[in-house]
Amino acid sequence: MVSDVRSNLRAEDALYLCQGDPGSTEWVRWAAENKSRFNGQFGDLLTRRDGDRAILRMQPHMGLSNVSGNMHGGAVMTFIDLAMFLGCSVLGGWPSTSGGQTVDCNVQFVGGADLERPIDATVEITRQTGRFLFVRGTLEQAGDMISSFMGILRKPSQ
Repeated sequence: MVSDVRSNLRAEDALYLCQGDPGSTEWVRWAAENKSRFNGQFGDLLTRRDGDRAILRMQPHMGLSNVSGNMHGGAVMTFIDLAMFLGCSVLGGWPSTSGGQTVDCNVQFVGGADLERPIDATVEITRQTGRFLFVRGTLEQAGDMISSFMGILRKPSQ
């Protein structure tokens, strides 16, 4: 059971500002608060809840590409990191969209991501303790698998 801590979200702490109900089953826009930050390179993200899973969507662009014209592997891993944190916010397991740390993140690349189609990250919380969230998920592009991942997030100090 994931405790719901979304009520603790503070706009002044957020790297992304949710423009709607973060737990909605409809697409909700998360606006990058400061586009000059590294995370701002990914632009606004969309989220929706699907049962015990959060789905996050981003549109890749040339600024995130590699020399092959696909999305750079480092950009894929950064999107996974963003998806883990925002996904936990959507699922009610994260007290803020800032703070905390990624303790561990394992990524298995399966295929490349083109720049034409949106990328969807599916995130689920597999376990929660007082200080940590354990998550797993996948990245897909129109049903084509890009990667799978597992991670551990340390919650921010209260």
